[in-house]
Amino acid sequence: MRAQLDQLKLFLSRNRSTGCQPVQFFGTEARAGSPRYEMRRVFFVTLILLASPVFAANKVSFNDEGICAVNGKPFFPIGVFVYNLNTDVMADLHEHHINTILGVGYTANDMPLIEAHGMFVVPRPTDDFLAVKDSPSLLAWYLEDEPEEHNETPADVKKKYDDLKAKDKDHPIAVVHDTLHGPRVYKGSSDLTISDVYPVTKNRDFPMRAVGDYVSNTREVNGKNWPNLVFIQTFGGPNSDGGKWAQPLPHEVRFMAFSALVHRANGILYFSYWPQAPITWNSISKLNADIESLVPWLISPGKEMSATTSDDNIQIRARKVGASWMILTTNLSQKPTDATLTVKELGEVKLRMPFEHRDVPVRSGAWREHFDAYAEHTYLLGDAPALP
Repeated sequence: MRAQLDQLKLFLSRNRSTGCQPVQFFGTEARAGSPRYEMRRVFFVTLILLASPVFAANKVSFNDEGICAVNGKPFFPIGVFVYNLNTDVMADLHEHHINTILGVGYTANDMPLIEAHGMFVVPRPTDDFLAVKDSPSLLAWYLEDEPEEHNETPADVKKKYDDLKAKDKDHPIAVVHDTLHGPRVYKGSSDLTISDVYPVTKNRDFPMRAVGDYVSNTREVNGKNWPNLVFIQTFGGPNSDGGKWAQPLPHEVRFMAFSALVHRANGILYFSYWPQAPITWNSISKLNADIESLVPWLISPGKEMSATTSDDNIQIRARKVGASWMILTTNLSQKPTDATLTVKELGEVKLRMPFEHRDVPVRSGAWREHFDAYAEHTYLLGDAPALP
């Protein structure tokens, strides 16, 4: 906006004397002081003001399924927690199909860069960021990070929430929780939850299913359609917290992301920007491209349908949007297994598997599938829904 105001000042300061050169207005000349010149000034000023962020402020909300909407248009955040921000990082985020930025590595001064790249941002509500709350790139506020780990009282967090809501009613307020009890203890202090459980520990002895379970837990506390975004672990290795975490491998990251989607996560976020593990980091580009291809099913108005499996370790989600279907499945176990999947309403059809380039015949709503360790299988039927 500063640049636009500078343009405005420059224009208004030009050609003020009666002896100035004529200016062009839609191909015709107009001298300062003439009606045509004043008309051109009004037209130009209007364009400048309409282009400024003041007129582009977002109103972000959630529909009755917990799906994010920006100015009424459904949106699925795919984000990452960053430690710094520059043009090289921005290029890498595009390469990885990232549309939303979180973290500590940027300031309000970076908003023009973020806006220029068409990204959204979820910043801390500092005075500097509140001063640019009308930016078209502001998606939500990152109010608190794991308050249960930092001795924040529920009353203190609720006060921060109320104070921030009084300053900005157009953007939702998020609190991050890394425990199952956090959402219940701090209930009423946010408009959405961001879950962050990191199961890939040094000895890989924490249950990977926790990622999806944390999503379901927030809805048990706040209601079945409570908005929930999920941080997926990308970091790890001997230099992470003294070796507390193992470096997740591509199949583990993919499992965590799809497990969250099976549990109806409303956005996938990554903790964190981690190119120092190139095999894993590079795999996220393909993973996010695959998730992007599912967005029409994830955010279009639809209905969650009944689906079952013959193995308790196999998770399944079936969603119908118009005449089209999306079925997501994951294997919670580190052991390969075979299972029968059943979605009775499918009847006799042939499902396509877009990420494996094969088809599966369905008989009486059931089919048999093999799952490798922590495997994911996605099935589609019908055309991609048209986005609202």
